[in-house]
This record gives sequence, C-alpha cells and structure tokens, in this order.
Amino acid sequence: MKSLFNFIILLQLFAFSACTKTAENTPTIAPADQTTFNVANATLLKQGTFNGNMNYSVSGAVRLYEFQNKKYLYFENFSSNNGPDLKVYIATNNAATLFVSLGALKGASGTQTYEITNPPDFTQYNKVLIWCKQFNVLFGSSSLQ
Repeated sequence: MKSLFNFIILLQLFAFSACTKTAENTPTIAPADQTTFNVANATLLKQGTFNGNMNYSVSGAVRLYEFQNKKYLYFENFSSNNGPDLKVYIATNNAATLFVSLGALKGASGTQTYEITNPPDFTQYNKVLIWCKQFNVLFGSSSLQ
C-alpha cells in the first residue's frame, strides 16, 4: 500500500514538472497600449467570468470590446495564482487545442487590456484561458457569451 502511495506521489510530481512544447506556429499578439483603449467609449461584444482549474484560483470578469475598429480583451477585478510562463489565450476549448496567444499575462491581479490585432471567429474561439505554457497547464478559464 505504501509503495502505491509513493508511486502516486511520484506520478503527480512528474505531471506537474513535465514540460511539453507548444506549437511554434501559434501566433502571438502583442498586449494593447493601455493609453489607446478607452472602455467608456467602447462597444461591449461578449463577456464572461473566470473560474480556476484544479487547485488554481483565477477570478474576475473578462469582456470583449470593440473600440476604433479594433478588438480588445479587458480583465476587471482579475486575480490569479502566480505561476511560471503564464499566457493569455483565446481558444476553442479549455485544452488549448486551437488557440491564439495574446502574450504574457501582465500581472496576477488588477485591470488588464489586450489588443487583438487579428481577431479569430469568436463563435468558435469563445474561451479565454490563463495558461502555463512552460508546464502545459490550465490555471483558469472563462467562456465568452
């Protein structure tokens, strides 16, 4: 019984320490310049609420806006566990099978804005993920509705 327990612990340690390479052809989109985006004058297109995955805590609101013919993701009251190599993805599912990277998460908390220069079809890409690229782990997600 003890050896089974040790095996399970080792398996969990391996799962959290394994690093898999993400496809290099995934486009990266630079975060928005916060001085150009104005939420008060933007048009709300979709919105959602973050939920954590497994033992990770992610919370806050996410909104998709259009402003001056550009699309922006806007995080409000955002909070996440810290982690290495956290990225913001717009994806078709929580497994990040198909996704567009918006770049590095700007911070573990607070208001954040990301410009989407080549917007995907948001009827299919309707998930916003906080993803640890280094360990290929979902920290949290939101559905855009």
